Amino acid sequence: MSFLEKLYSGLKNRRFFTRDTLMFAFLAVLVPNAIYIFLSLFYCPFRTLFVLLLSFVCLIGLYVHRALFFVLLLAVMTVDALVLISNFFQMPLPMLFDSLRYAGNLSIQNSTIYLAAIGILLVSFALTYWVVSNAKRNKAAVNILPFFVVLAVYAGVDYWANAEPQEAALAKSRMSETYVPIDDAASLHSDVDSFLSRSGARNVLIVMVEGLGAFADPALRDTVWGPLLGADVAASYDVEGGSTIYFGSTTSGEVRELCHLKADYRDFRDRVSSDCLPARALKAGYRTAAFHAFTGTFFERFDWYPKIGFQDLNFLENKVGLAEDRSWPHCGVAFRGYCDTDVAGVVKDYLIKGDGDRKFAYWLTLNSHKPVQPGEVPARLGCDDGGVFNDVELCRMAEQWLQISHLVKDIALDPDLVETDIVLVGDHHPPLFTRSARKLFKPGKVAWLHLSPKAAAEHSTLAASYGAHR
Repeated sequence: MSFLEKLYSGLKNRRFFTRDTLMFAFLAVLVPNAIYIFLSLFYCPFRTLFVLLLSFVCLIGLYVHRALFFVLLLAVMTVDALVLISNFFQMPLPMLFDSLRYAGNLSIQNSTIYLAAIGILLVSFALTYWVVSNAKRNKAAVNILPFFVVLAVYAGVDYWANAEPQEAALAKSRMSETYVPIDDAASLHSDVDSFLSRSGARNVLIVMVEGLGAFADPALRDTVWGPLLGADVAASYDVEGGSTIYFGSTTSGEVRELCHLKADYRDFRDRVSSDCLPARALKAGYRTAAFHAFTGTFFERFDWYPKIGFQDLNFLENKVGLAEDRSWPHCGVAFRGYCDTDVAGVVKDYLIKGDGDRKFAYWLTLNSHKPVQPGEVPARLGCDDGGVFNDVELCRMAEQWLQISHLVKDIALDPDLVETDIVLVGDHHPPLFTRSARKLFKPGKVAWLHLSPKAAAEHSTLAASYGAHR
């Protein structure tokens, strides 16, 4: 017998290479992580801790009652999935748990991707339970050393492949203090606060664009802003733009721009009011209004919007201010509400019509929320093959962002519009699946653009100052 044959025989006698040992070693590690292994080919789900936790649960499943193992496995896999969702949608985990109460507002059944993910997770749970239960029946034939070897290799690969610096920075941001002042926001760079104290009839419009990050490539950035960078807009407005830091999800972006605070909707529950831009506009004699095509109960906007100074609230419940005597189409998949194209008309009417009051309008867009429904806006970017982004998902989101630029241009150039400062800004990075698409954006930054009306005597000048604060 050769040396290798003797070595193999010795290892086999210790049950290192038995069928039961290898089945448990590989399946107990890989099956509960199957969907995440697939996602790692595209997205970066950094979850080494949960790789270890799931494996530990599978290991103790060999020794505890199957009912206890069932509960432990279900709990850890559920929290694992929620943490991934938290990271993907850039929501702190406590905020995600808090927001589960609004799950009924979403139309998850309309999203094939989300339904498929839920189905795969359930199958993965069932198979993991079967693998461990089967190994437990043959526990005497299982050597756990190969299990630790497979676990060490997989956990090491997961950490090496998915532990990106921006993920660590994001985690650090979530743990920092909340409801504290910040000094980096588009509305600060645009000096919106100073408009509110000036005399005259100048309006203010802030447009929060869902999921718009800051492209690293200026050409891609200008693809989205394009309609607002032309000579016709520059004839009436000074145009400047750049990027600003973001943290958290949509309500964190809203509070960043409207209140200049690091906070989210939960921080207003125990407060009666807050010194935010809409409240300052009210004190300065403005009328204030907010527009959003989704329900106002989502993230408690019906509650905290008035606390920061909004008088008129326009949500799904009151047709966002759309005419009551006709039906209006709905847009979106999981976040299904009215169409931003129609809401833009309501925002324009609000700014134009009235009794001469100065207006402070805030518009939170909706339809670029994932997953994006193809065909809701004009197909301007050739997204069937990914367009200039080489990514179909990102391209379809970009078509929604581009549509917003066209809609805002229509508002800005309406001859009946009085002087209006217009700020467009993203709330957070787009939650994209592919690494290649995510790398097209500046880490931790969102884009903004400011249109400042020129004096009447300057309208013949076509110069623009686009590029400041980059």
